[in-house]
Amino acid sequence: MKRVIVVLCICIALFLVVIASWYLGSENKSYEFTIQTELKKVKLSTLWIAVTKSVDLQNSTANLEWLYLKASDGKIRSLHLEFTGKNSQGESRIYYMNVNPSGLVNIYSKSIGDIQCTTHPMHIFARLDEFGLENIGSDYTLDTSFEWGDLGFNSSYGNLYLLKDGKLIPLEKVTFHVNSPICRILVCKDTCEVWFTQDDLLKAEEVVLKRNRFFA
Repeated sequence: MKRVIVVLCICIALFLVVIASWYLGSENKSYEFTIQTELKKVKLSTLWIAVTKSVDLQNSTANLEWLYLKASDGKIRSLHLEFTGKNSQGESRIYYMNVNPSGLVNIYSKSIGDIQCTTHPMHIFARLDEFGLENIGSDYTLDTSFEWGDLGFNSSYGNLYLLKDGKLIPLEKVTFHVNSPICRILVCKDTCEVWFTQDDLLKAEEVVLKRNRFFA
């Protein structure tokens, strides 16, 4: 199962490259600025504020689609972010952001039809900032995406954690039966592990902490 998760990470990375190429070739708006790449200096919430100051977006309407971050030697080597929202004219748009190793940020956007409601990017970014990107390690990949339906996670196939108040609380088992999207944070170093926020665990049918203590 762990090997399957690693393969999944590689597939996601390749998928993001394809999507990026598609956006780069689109006819729509683009934006550009620069950020720090050292993990000790990077705050995703600060990055989000810079994004909202650079693009035409009603911040309250933003929905995170996915975030993929690759770090090595204590620096961001690549960061890909996709989110949706409405611009100042009320038009629904999708935004794709790419950060290269030198910290150059490029954002492209185009109009879309319906927007899927997930969660605001700042909610997830603030939780990750509380923990600290540098505390995850110096070499890793971090992927956030959304799932729904009948979902089961078990620590026997990879470590599970609740990300709360800047700490990781070990979980034994999590089961969902949901129609609304929940955020799965996949962190891969030597092995892969899954993190959940407290808000998403409150949607779970069953959450078992390590040592058989029940959370919900």
